[in-house]
Amino acid sequence: MNTARLFDDAISGNIDSFNRETRDGALISLEHVTPSGNCILHVAAKSGQAQIMRGVLDSLYPHSPLYATNFKGNTALHIATSLGYLDMSELLITHAIDQEAEVKRLLLKAQNVEQSTALHLAVKHGHDDIVDLLIRNEPGLTTITNKAGESPLFLAVDQGFFKIARRILETRECSDRGRNNMNVLHAAVIRAEINFVHDILNRFRNAILKADDLGRTPLHYAAYFDSLEVVNLFLGNNNISLAYKLDKQGMSALHISAKKGHCDVMSAILQKFPFTCEFLDNKGRTALHHAVESGSTNAVKILLSSLAFQDLINEQENEEGNTAMHLAAIQRRYNVLKLLAGNTGVEKRATNKEGKTIEHILKRWDRSKVLLSLEQEVERQTTEEQIAENEGHEQFQESQRIEPAKDRGGTGAANDVDFEGFHQYNGLVMTLITTVTFAAAFQLPGGYNDKGEPILLNNANFKRFLIFDSFAFGTSAASLLLYFVMPLIQNMTIAQYIGQLVAMILSSVSLSLMFIAFGEGIAAVLDEKSSFYYIVSRTIKFAFKDADPKMGSKKHSTAMKRVVEEKRHGSNSLY
Repeated sequence: MNTARLFDDAISGNIDSFNRETRDGALISLEHVTPSGNCILHVAAKSGQAQIMRGVLDSLYPHSPLYATNFKGNTALHIATSLGYLDMSELLITHAIDQEAEVKRLLLKAQNVEQSTALHLAVKHGHDDIVDLLIRNEPGLTTITNKAGESPLFLAVDQGFFKIARRILETRECSDRGRNNMNVLHAAVIRAEINFVHDILNRFRNAILKADDLGRTPLHYAAYFDSLEVVNLFLGNNNISLAYKLDKQGMSALHISAKKGHCDVMSAILQKFPFTCEFLDNKGRTALHHAVESGSTNAVKILLSSLAFQDLINEQENEEGNTAMHLAAIQRRYNVLKLLAGNTGVEKRATNKEGKTIEHILKRWDRSKVLLSLEQEVERQTTEEQIAENEGHEQFQESQRIEPAKDRGGTGAANDVDFEGFHQYNGLVMTLITTVTFAAAFQLPGGYNDKGEPILLNNANFKRFLIFDSFAFGTSAASLLLYFVMPLIQNMTIAQYIGQLVAMILSSVSLSLMFIAFGEGIAAVLDEKSSFYYIVSRTIKFAFKDADPKMGSKKHSTAMKRVVEEKRHGSNSLY
């Protein structure tokens, strides 16, 4: 018998050739395997040809183990069930029964390296007819979990195969366990199959209280996925212990629904168990913090209108000490912030652990009309609160008022607006200077000779022009670079202030150098005997604080008089 030919015939389904190889009565051994560890049983199972498998089974050595495994721990039955070969699966099970009961048990309950049985694989791939075959022959398979902790029932629900799941529920015993310590009720909630949720609750009454590795119960997932009908079902029997359960982040179902902005679920929980709003998560955040984070104004309104939540509106989180209003300002939730600003119970002057009020955070926002109106709303509400506090007094102390942002000095809002305007204006000016000085470096005064060299190369004024023009370009470009870097350090107040200051200094230097370069360029192309040359040269020297002490000498006065006389007589010449 040619073993290699036999394997080829089996996998290709060549029945005639296979029969010729085995007609001499030679027995087939399971010792010969492929590089993957597949014996002839595995190969025949992969072929999908029941006649091939029948020929293999008839030609095996007596008592050959039908539960022989390959390198992945799979038996031939694993392969047949995963591929959906019902006839092949029946043939293997029948042959195992004919041998003895122990062989059947070992074959049906064999687990691969992932500890999955043939039932796990049949469920995973949705082969309901094979699932029914396996359960009829070994009902106990429904209690076995694989390496990930998944039972066949959990896999069926997780994959959305509810027909298979109901078939498994018909067995006397079955496991509801799933991966990551979840159970089948978690999977049913996630799959949003309300009818099956009822079936699970009837079969596994304690599943509703079990938490997964994240500490989340099925109610947490119902809140997360906005399953209002499931939430009402879970809370329908006055199940207060379920509503008060927290996950490993300290979050209740109310926290989660608020974080996702699921208003109907929030209302259902608060209506049934209003004091769930008193829970703080591990970061010290209330449900309002999470509602603000979601950006849902309706979710915020629900909590602000809840009587049980009134004393928690201004609760500060643990790490940074931010109230819900601080968080709204930080995350730039304009509509939420406006809603909070209009609520008299919200403390507008509260400070976080950095000593920042809401106004401090608002100053970091772009100063558009919309945001200015928001700050004015905050100021109005705060002023009204202060007036109420001082009601009955004859005078209202100015020191207790929150002054309008435009009237404050120091680092107030007025300074911020001016600074921002200067930033934009200065950026435009620096762009122009950079462009002009760059162009001037290539359009040199005096032009070029036939060799492409500057004609005024040996002129002292020309050389100084090049130096000042280069420095003007460099400082303006450096100033522009700083403005481009500013957005990267917008949360670093000190660094941003220093950057702005350096940019302003560079801008001033660049502008001065450009004027000097211009003067040197003009001087380079003029005749040294020219009166205009004299004026330009003295201006440059004055800019350097190096004016000639003989500036009022007779020679210089005569030159100046000559210019005046030429102008008086209508001379058109500058020389």
